Amino acid sequence: MNFFRHLVIPALAVAAVATGCGHRSAAPAADPSAYMPLDSIALADSVSRDGSQASVNIRLVYPVGGDAAADSIRQWIADVMSAASAGEYGPTAFTASGAESVPSVAREVADSLLAMSARDFASMGPELPESKMSYTFDYAADTAAVTPDYATFCFSGYTYLGGAHGSAYVIPALFALPSGRQITWDSLIAPGKQTQLLDMIRRALMEQYFEVSTTEALADMLLVSPSEIQLPAAGPALTPRGLEVIYQQYEIAPYAAGMPSCTIPMDDLRPLLDPSLHL
Repeated sequence: MNFFRHLVIPALAVAAVATGCGHRSAAPAADPSAYMPLDSIALADSVSRDGSQASVNIRLVYPVGGDAAADSIRQWIADVMSAASAGEYGPTAFTASGAESVPSVAREVADSLLAMSARDFASMGPELPESKMSYTFDYAADTAAVTPDYATFCFSGYTYLGGAHGSAYVIPALFALPSGRQITWDSLIAPGKQTQLLDMIRRALMEQYFEVSTTEALADMLLVSPSEIQLPAAGPALTPRGLEVIYQQYEIAPYAAGMPSCTIPMDDLRPLLDPSLHL
């Protein structure tokens, strides 16, 4: 059974990114710090007003050191966290550089979210008890895999601003080592090979995630036709297991389906990789 089918964020957000962007591993993963020095930050804060409350929880694992790869990955963590928080309330300027200080950016993100929540609560007024709100902002980043040749990090987020349910997402990013260059779908897969990869993904989604045996049954699970499934909007996630493919909520399936995901084993993936990457 695929882990993302029953993903509950925020409680399992860190577990998700720490086990290969959503997959439980049967064997212990290699210690990522053997190839990349790492540090972490855990930040929790809240604000309340007139019975309404907002909480922010940020848990980040990030590389340390002054090399190009560490700078690139730290900047990506800061950028994706800033973009996630800005998406809730509009653009926000951050004074800290993520490449230099992930903790400083995390603190600025938390402060910004709490200040904006407090303004929301103030606008509701104490005279409307039914308007009492509970906001949640949970962000986490961790390694999914670190090898001598590449590093995969995953950022997960959960936001609840009232209503029937919150919104969750997992954003992976793949970096070549030691250059720190971010590898996209276009640079990972050799020219002309994406059609083959999409066929593999459709079959893997059927077998691993939705557990159906026919295209017709798969179509009943989706918001799009199986033939219209494209590569995920989020980037690729490479681990020793293979290629971890993750679709966000509503990207190809309804909310109740969670985040459809699957693994393409490395032996099947290798003939499709761009040979210039040497992965």
